[in-house]
Amino acid sequence: MKKQVTFICQSKGGTGKSFITWFIAKIKKDEPAAFIDLDKSTRTSSRLKKIVGEKRVLELSIMDENRKLDREMFLNLFEKIATTKTNEWYVDLGAPESDELKSFLANEVPANELREILEEIGIELKIIIVLAGGDALNASIQYYSDLAEMVESNLTIVALKNQGTFGSLQAQEAGEILLNNLGINRKIVGSMPVGNSAREITKLINGDITDEALSLAGKRTLRKLMEEIKENIQ
Repeated sequence: MKKQVTFICQSKGGTGKSFITWFIAKIKKDEPAAFIDLDKSTRTSSRLKKIVGEKRVLELSIMDENRKLDREMFLNLFEKIATTKTNEWYVDLGAPESDELKSFLANEVPANELREILEEIGIELKIIIVLAGGDALNASIQYYSDLAEMVESNLTIVALKNQGTFGSLQAQEAGEILLNNLGINRKIVGSMPVGNSAREITKLINGDITDEALSLAGKRTLRKLMEEIKENIQ
C-alpha cells in the first residue's frame, strides 16, 4: 500500500495553514494518520499533540543555518516516512519552507523526477496550497500559479480557498470573480460565522477552552467546519 503524504503550503504567512492543519488533526483524531511540523517560525505542533498525542506529531527542520532548504534533509524526510508503519501523513510547511519548496522544484529536482523518486519508495505526494484574502491574496495566488506551472501533471495540487480570510461578503464575491477570471479551480473551507461562536473556535484552537466548553452554536460551527474541511481535503 502506498503512503499518502499531503503538504500544506503557502509562501505568504498568515494564510491559515496551521488553522487547516489543526482541523485535519481533529478530523483524523481516531484514524492512523500522523503529522509533521516543518514550520520553524510558529511551531504549532503543541496544538496538534493535544489532539492526536505526542507520538503522532514530529517536529523537524529542513532549513540550514542560512534559512535555505537542506536538499538532502528534505529528500531524507520522504525516506523516513517510507520506513514507518503509518500510511497517511500531513506536513505543515511554514512560509519560508514553502518558498524553498518552489526553489527546490525549479532549480534542484523537477517535479517529474521527484515523482519518480517517490514512486520508487512507495509514496504519493499531494500539495494543498492555501489561498487567502486581504493583503495575502495576490501573493498567495502568485505562489499557487508558480507551483502549478512547475508541477504540471506530475504531482497533485489542490487550491484551498480559506474563506474566513476574505472578510465581508463583498470581498468574498470579489475574490471569487478574480479566481474565476484566473481559471483557478479551488475548494472552499473556513467559512467562519461572525459572532461569539467564531471567537469560541479561536479559543479552542489556541487551547484556551475544550470542546465541552463550546456553546451550542459553537459546537455546530465546529461540526460544520470539520465536515467542510473533511470533504475538501480528499
